[in-house]
Amino acid sequence: MITSRPAIILFGDSITQQGFSSAGNYSPGWVGLLSNAYARRADVFNRGFSGYNTRHAVNLLPKVFGQEMNSNRTLFVTVFFGANDASLPGEREHNQHVPIDEFEVNLRHIVQDVGSKLHETPIIYIDNSAPVR
Repeated sequence: MITSRPAIILFGDSITQQGFSSAGNYSPGWVGLLSNAYARRADVFNRGFSGYNTRHAVNLLPKVFGQEMNSNRTLFVTVFFGANDASLPGEREHNQHVPIDEFEVNLRHIVQDVGSKLHETPIIYIDNSAPVR
C-alpha cells in the first residue's frame, strides 16, 4: 500500500526549476541533494519558473498554492526569488527588473499568502545575494 508522505514545496525562479541539474559536472543540484536527503521520508515538489521575478510569482500564487493545502503534511516551503528582480532595468530582452521597494512588497505578499494557507509550516527564504550596484 502506498501512503502519503509529507511534502516539501520549492517555489522559485530558474535556480529552483533547474535545481536537479548538475550544470555539466557530476554532482547533483541543490534540489537533487535535498530530494536525496529526504528520500522515502518526504515528496519534494519543484515549482520553479525560469525567468520569473517576484511580480510574476505574486500572480502565480493561486495556481501554486490555491488548492487545498494540508499544513500538517507539509514539512517546509522554500521561496527562492531575486536573481531576475535584481537585473538592471532594460538589461535583458524581457525586462525582468523589479525595483527594490516593489521586490520587498512582493516578497512580503508571497510569504504572507503561503503562511495563511499553510499556517505553522516553516517558510525558508533563500537569498541569492545578487550584486547591488
